[in-house]
Amino acid sequence: YMPLLAGQLGVEFFDEKLNSLCMTWLVDHVFAIREAATQNLKRLVEKFGPEWAQKTVVPKVLAMHSDSNYLHRMTCLFCINALAEPCGPEVISKHMLPTICSLGSDSVANVRFNVAKTIQRLTPFLDSVTIQEKVKPLLDRLNTDSDIDVKYYAQEALAELKV
Repeated sequence: YMPLLAGQLGVEFFDEKLNSLCMTWLVDHVFAIREAATQNLKRLVEKFGPEWAQKTVVPKVLAMHSDSNYLHRMTCLFCINALAEPCGPEVISKHMLPTICSLGSDSVANVRFNVAKTIQRLTPFLDSVTIQEKVKPLLDRLNTDSDIDVKYYAQEALAELKV
């Protein structure tokens, strides 16, 4: 309902009154609420556009990558997955990819294998130079990870690369 309400009230009202509430839901202790908040953000970006997202939502989502709670770091990745397509290739390459790459060195294996899954989902939006210079080295490193699940998802992502 939030995207519908935001559309009726307008972007200024949403930014002033409701944006912080939506962002709070991303760090709720209940996964279903975090998941619903992620989908809300996607619909809001579709309604208000990538420029709005780049100014208001994307910086707050990407800031979650350094949260001490690994679930919040994973929510950051889930949001990137949801927001990538409506935000477009430029936002992905310039803003989202550096965050994804930094999470590739996370201490928690679940975060690292979600990095590989996120990369796999985003490669269709990346140019071949970015894939060769940034994505492939990251996946190659994840492919040598000590965790079997991280290796598995890195191999899956590597198999789909266009290089």
